[in-house]
Amino acid sequence: NDPTFVEAARVLGERMTKENDARDGIVTAYRRLTGQTPGEREIDLLLELRHVEYEKFRAHPEKAKGWLTTGQYVVDRELDRPLVAANTVVASTIMNSDATLTKR
Repeated sequence: NDPTFVEAARVLGERMTKENDARDGIVTAYRRLTGQTPGEREIDLLLELRHVEYEKFRAHPEKAKGWLTTGQYVVDRELDRPLVAANTVVASTIMNSDATLTKR
């Protein structure tokens, strides 16, 4: 992942973290990146990914470092850093999905 894309995913991940509902955060990020509303299956898969990544980053905070520090954008220090990192992975996944990429 190019640092610019990691940083962009982190900005979205931080925005997702600030949402009251994880599902709403994922839907909003998905719509911003693709212009489409995700289906229930996509939402469920992304929620599961978020959960798995969050548990990993909580257990091993050092694994979140690259997701949280690449580039110049500084994450709000008051937010749950493992959750921001997990949401950043979700945003990166959406950014790299067929729904976002233009194929010619």
